[in-house]
Amino acid sequence: MEDMKLLDELTIKYQQETSDNVIGVGYGYKTKNGLLTTEKSLIFSVSKKLPIEQVDEKDLIPNTITYSGETFKTDVVELEIKPLTCPSDFYNWQTTPPSNRNKIRPLKCGISVTNFSDLSGFVGTMGFLAVDNETNSLVGVSNNHVLVYDAFLNSDRSLGGIKTSILNDFVTQPNESGNSSLNNAIGKVKKYKPISSGSINYADVALTTINSSDINISTSYLMEGVTGWTQPLEFATSSEIDGLLTNKNNLFSAGRTTGSKGEGEMKLLTNSYPVTINIAYTKQGNDTVVQFGRCIQFIASATTTPNGSICSYPINGGDSGSALVADISGTRKIVGLVFAGGLIGGVTYFGYANRIDDVVDAINISPWTGQTVNYSNTGITETHIVLGRSSTEKLILSGKTFYQVGLY
Repeated sequence: MEDMKLLDELTIKYQQETSDNVIGVGYGYKTKNGLLTTEKSLIFSVSKKLPIEQVDEKDLIPNTITYSGETFKTDVVELEIKPLTCPSDFYNWQTTPPSNRNKIRPLKCGISVTNFSDLSGFVGTMGFLAVDNETNSLVGVSNNHVLVYDAFLNSDRSLGGIKTSILNDFVTQPNESGNSSLNNAIGKVKKYKPISSGSINYADVALTTINSSDINISTSYLMEGVTGWTQPLEFATSSEIDGLLTNKNNLFSAGRTTGSKGEGEMKLLTNSYPVTINIAYTKQGNDTVVQFGRCIQFIASATTTPNGSICSYPINGGDSGSALVADISGTRKIVGLVFAGGLIGGVTYFGYANRIDDVVDAINISPWTGQTVNYSNTGITETHIVLGRSSTEKLILSGKTFYQVGLY
């Protein structure tokens, strides 16, 4: 098995030290003529692949890189990949909306949600239900860019800019054309992991409270549209996540836009790990590029090995917040939280997920498998005002824990 710590350091180092044309650095399988090969390398993804004579000498990427005594081959790609043998039923969601966009009560996972108070014009996915370990309460898990209008650290924001907060923001399920209403509320945004513009980020995650009246303890942990398993899902261990690329585990996901994926002829597979990427988030109304590290990059393929064609739409817009699930020795476990996609000509060919252990570290959750839990009382939210632009994410006062909610 590869040395994950070394690979993490390597991908972050070269993402930070290479030119702005390099938008991602990861370790994974090389591509040739639009097909995946079985050869592993350090992959540099560029926004524009240029002839070598047009590249400054300082920006040239060598054929091999030696780091900490190990030598890695390199691959430079503009993501010039073409769909080949891709079954048509994999794209049914483009003509027949999946049930994941419906109003679903009792709640399940992998379904349409939004922050109705601040983001009613957008939609994402509630990937799964979990337990907030600090209160033993049931929560829905999604991305902060799905449930939070501006999730940057307060210290990264300007007091003279747009001020937003999640205080008393309602979350609705679903949020679809013709079915977007506060009557669909399932809870309120509870807390999130703030994004930093000055350091590497590892988790794009936010939690919503859940109304007890919307839950069935025997079915709500299931994923909408998924038929291959009926048991609640545990979280994968760190070593199980580290082995995704080498072990070629089949992946699965269920999202608002593309429905359930991975159970039919088309498979989801890990293509590269770890990957460090640049991605733009909205900070006070302006796009701000930040870095995310230790990402899992995955693809859709019509084969069960990483040696074959790559097909479009392993995920699509609106699937942000989906759980990424892997078959690990016959048991399906959550390995990641989907938060981004890699596009070629406006079409998604790569999905990116944060590792579930990084999500756990960021927000302190554990799997919900139907056990007895508490439900948040959203009618008695307490606040504590900190003057200025605090960098503190969590504050404990008189035994009570307060989380950053934004600027106001």
